[in-house]
Amino acid sequence: MRLVYLTLGWTAGVVLVESTSRPLPFLWFIFLGVAILGAWLNGRSSWRWLSFAIVAFTLGGLRASYLPQTSPIAAYNNLGGLTIEGRVIAEPDVRDHITLLRVRTDTLERAGQVVRVRGDVLVRAPRTTDAEYGDTVRATGRLVMPGEYDNFSYADYLARWNVYSILRDTAVEVTARDGGNPLYRWLLAQKQSAAHTINTSMPEPMAGLLVGILLGNERGLSPALQDDFAATGAAHIVAISGFNMVILAGVIERLLENTPLPRLWVGIISVLVIGVYTVFVGGDAAVTRAAVMSGVLVVGRAMNRNTYVPASLAFVALLMSAINPRVLWSVSFQLSFFATLGLALFADPLTRWFDALLDRLFSREVATGLSNFLSEPIIVTIAALIPTLPLTALYFNRVSLVQLPVNLLIVPVQAAVLISGIAATLVHFVSPPLAQIIYWFDMALLWWSVTVVRWFADVPYAEVDFFMSSEPINLFFTVLIIGAVLQATQPEWALRLWRFLSSRAVFSSVMFASLVAVGLNLAVIATLPDGRMHVYMLDVGHSNGVLVQTPRGAQILIDGGRFPSRLLTQLGDRMPYNDRHIELLVITQPDEFQYGALPAVLNRYSVGAVLTNGQPNLSDAYEELQVALAPYGVQTVTAGYTVEFADGVLLEVLAPYETPELTDSMDATALVTRLSYRNVSFLFSGNVSGAGQAAMLERGAYPLATVMQIPQHGTVRSIHEEFMAQAQPQVYLLQSDRTNLRGDPNPDTLALLDGDLPLLRTDEQGVVHVWTDGARLWTR
Repeated sequence: MRLVYLTLGWTAGVVLVESTSRPLPFLWFIFLGVAILGAWLNGRSSWRWLSFAIVAFTLGGLRASYLPQTSPIAAYNNLGGLTIEGRVIAEPDVRDHITLLRVRTDTLERAGQVVRVRGDVLVRAPRTTDAEYGDTVRATGRLVMPGEYDNFSYADYLARWNVYSILRDTAVEVTARDGGNPLYRWLLAQKQSAAHTINTSMPEPMAGLLVGILLGNERGLSPALQDDFAATGAAHIVAISGFNMVILAGVIERLLENTPLPRLWVGIISVLVIGVYTVFVGGDAAVTRAAVMSGVLVVGRAMNRNTYVPASLAFVALLMSAINPRVLWSVSFQLSFFATLGLALFADPLTRWFDALLDRLFSREVATGLSNFLSEPIIVTIAALIPTLPLTALYFNRVSLVQLPVNLLIVPVQAAVLISGIAATLVHFVSPPLAQIIYWFDMALLWWSVTVVRWFADVPYAEVDFFMSSEPINLFFTVLIIGAVLQATQPEWALRLWRFLSSRAVFSSVMFASLVAVGLNLAVIATLPDGRMHVYMLDVGHSNGVLVQTPRGAQILIDGGRFPSRLLTQLGDRMPYNDRHIELLVITQPDEFQYGALPAVLNRYSVGAVLTNGQPNLSDAYEELQVALAPYGVQTVTAGYTVEFADGVLLEVLAPYETPELTDSMDATALVTRLSYRNVSFLFSGNVSGAGQAAMLERGAYPLATVMQIPQHGTVRSIHEEFMAQAQPQVYLLQSDRTNLRGDPNPDTLALLDGDLPLLRTDEQGVVHVWTDGARLWTR
């Protein structure tokens, strides 16, 4: 279990660096020297492995501190049209409307000048592009930063491959062929040949499903069917995963179990089969991770050592994160890792419990038959589901309520689907007619899987939205990992504690409940109002979103952006967990970028009052918002309307002066508010345009404020100079998205600001927190 301690230390160092301000590498060298000295001094003590874990911690931090944060070519992001030339370094990702090419650039041409610049770029090429791995291409388009969406950061995803730029709106020309690694190019050609064979041997959607299962390319499935598989919790069978690898190894083990080969050799042969299969399908990073994870489980079973699996999984995590530390944030890596850990921890106990239940309900012969038939789909599903369900809820904000029955019906046929699909594809090289017969057999099994998934996907509430903050999920995995370590090592103190708690079940339950109650009360106390007004400029992308907590704890939400998960998470992080009421909701304009996330909020929180400018909109999204607002009183307001809270906070509406019509400019007539507490005021200008600011001045508006939100995210010509002069702010707030395609904030706009005053930006600092006692300001 020493590997477990080392891996935990290493991982902690990597996570610390990636989640903080990244201390310089030379500081980590100093920490490493101190850690090595401590390990040497404790070399013979009982604490030596803690010392070694600290050494691993510093090594992890040192490794992560050398991770690139950008690439040389990223300096040309958002600078307009240009041309790059370089080599395609990965298999093209062909989709319905585009082809994605990962290109390692050699040169860049812009404004007639050619410069040598290195860096990887994701090129969004036309669907008809015939570029292949190893080709040299010349691509012209706009270079931009990857974006961040509701519950998915494309920027972070691409950063794991050292890609920090996307080339959009491209024209691509292949200038040279047949470069790159010859072996990898040959493997990709065999993979494409196998996919062509499958696609010409059976109809859709069965062909697309088999290509996904065998070759890891689910692009052949329609988006609707992919959604059905996700909604029913069956997505793990669509693409190559640890689940499929374990099925393949299990079939090989069953074929060899009656031979005189030792069990260890059976495991070795199974791992070799997994390796050959991995090479055949191209061996990309996701497939390799699945193969390694499942191989660990197979070898652990072959050695009859439960303790082997946690240690081996730790070694896998250590090795993969040493090669690329950002793999720890890969959703597929986390799902594969914890699914394998779940199988190792829970499969045997659940099987024993299930067999005992069947023995009590049926005769011995019937119970044995049912166990042999049902154990794999039920036990494997539940064992893998226990640790992966929280990840699904965290990353995808949804939970399937039909996952267990769906897997019960389709998992038993997956081994036959996989093996017959492999057999038919291999036989096709020798006898296409015989291969066609095997494909027809496989098609019937695939049809069954598709039919079951579609039927259950149509069941009401087959999938439900489930939003949860990361803190309880992090706690769950902390407990799970500690439990896995204790189960494997079984230290004497842990065994004594377990015996003590088991013998005093009532006492243990009361103590546990008391600790939970104390924790919940402490959480409430920590979020009690402190007599100050807190303003949070939320990080909701290129949209407006402001949360205000008044001195006595009333909540005001102004807009919220268009990403429900991001908004709900940030509200949950800042509002008391037992507070499900927002006293005042302000919607500044009928623009989906400002209100798109609010229906999800209204499903989770009640609202006391809603203020809008009354401008209508004919979009479906606005109609959805109106349905969500129906239970609440919606008040149309104009300049002069005020809301005063009992603690002295005053909200004033400064614009518009008349209720706008459908055809009026949304930005020119946006709702502008000022929030005051004693001597401090905040001007929330939202998306009001320069024309709207001029109209306010013409009507005699007086926008004086201590803190001012820069309107329209600081885009070009978004600030009326006289309006800024009248506001006279002491602090500027800017909500922006560093990956926006408009280039906001505009440098000329920022030049209009007083350079001596602080400018707090969500694109640089994340959520901006400003609070006041009515006389002074603080910020974080």
